[in-house]
Amino acid sequence: MSTATLQCTSCGKDFDVLAAPLLCGVCKKGLLQVRHNLGRVRERVNRYDIARGPKSLWRYVELLPVERESITTLGEGMTPSIKSENLGKEWGLSNLSFKLEYGNPTGSFKDRGTSVSVSVLRASGAKEVFDDSSGNAGSSLAAYCARAGIACTIYAPSNASEQKLAQTRVYGAKVVKVKGPRAAASRAALRAWRAGKGSYASHLRSPFFIEGTKTLAFEVAEEHRWDVPDHMVFPVGGGSLLLGAFKGFTELSELNWTKGIPKLHCIQAQTCSPIVDAYQRGRSDVVPTHESTTIAAGIMITDPPRGRQVLEALKSSGGSAVAVSDGEILEAQRLLARCEGLFAEPTSCAALAGLKKLIEKGEISGDESVVLPLTGSGLKQVGTLRERHRRL
Repeated sequence: MSTATLQCTSCGKDFDVLAAPLLCGVCKKGLLQVRHNLGRVRERVNRYDIARGPKSLWRYVELLPVERESITTLGEGMTPSIKSENLGKEWGLSNLSFKLEYGNPTGSFKDRGTSVSVSVLRASGAKEVFDDSSGNAGSSLAAYCARAGIACTIYAPSNASEQKLAQTRVYGAKVVKVKGPRAAASRAALRAWRAGKGSYASHLRSPFFIEGTKTLAFEVAEEHRWDVPDHMVFPVGGGSLLLGAFKGFTELSELNWTKGIPKLHCIQAQTCSPIVDAYQRGRSDVVPTHESTTIAAGIMITDPPRGRQVLEALKSSGGSAVAVSDGEILEAQRLLARCEGLFAEPTSCAALAGLKKLIEKGEISGDESVVLPLTGSGLKQVGTLRERHRRL
């Protein structure tokens, strides 16, 4: 814990990690990020020590803001990487691989962030937590709270997937359905937080969630023998996985364990693309968009709290941002299953549809290495498949 502090991204004020605040207590508006004393980390551990650690993301505990006795784990992380056998060749890529994030305990990448978030909340003495979620984040938080013995409430939009809500409920969490769009559930959670009803374990705002997702970068680097791929392509709603990857690769570079970072690419649905719109217009921050509908419900975030940081990560890494249609997402889902034998939910497949566009635009060339995280299992939305893939 001594290697980490919290810092406001707006005014720069520092806070103690165990205080576990959600917003800056000084300027009252800035989101927080974890800062590690990398000099101390370098004194404690090296990348060869890492290889002798547990087969979970907690092999990187020296780079996480958690003491070992507070760890809440279900074995998350160290997900398989599978090299493309067919799609890469068809699209002219010689080195495309998929990181199977749906191999995490509750079926999505969210378990990385949740494990770290709940571990910190547990250490801070939290007894009751809540979040707003349309599916994967809620089921993940419910599972880890069950493991930690913490009461959990999830505020969900009324149109959330019943399959995902059933998973949330089976872990013992309370689900509160909120009428209106996805943003209404977020507003309900914010009201509960301001009313003092518990700890807001927001996967969109929590600095600890990003600490968990940054372990994706550590694993990718380790799998590449402490090198980095040329590109990584992400489906983006709030941007926690892309931001985590950016933070992780940046820390590895500062530790001199790797050189440089990959170009990070943001893919959003055409009906909800505030980050893509800002990127294409050259803006430094996002403008909230109106909520519509998309098959990729997991990235339906109309006003991402860390949108500015996502844009900064895209610029710093030399990446880009594109939007894809529901038709392109569903076609990518079919291709992934039939060409590679991999079954991912539509939100994951938005990234694959975006990869195809990036190749066509010349952003990615055939001899470059590409890693694409498959963020959630297709089993999460089988009912949606029956409705949209009419030939099944």
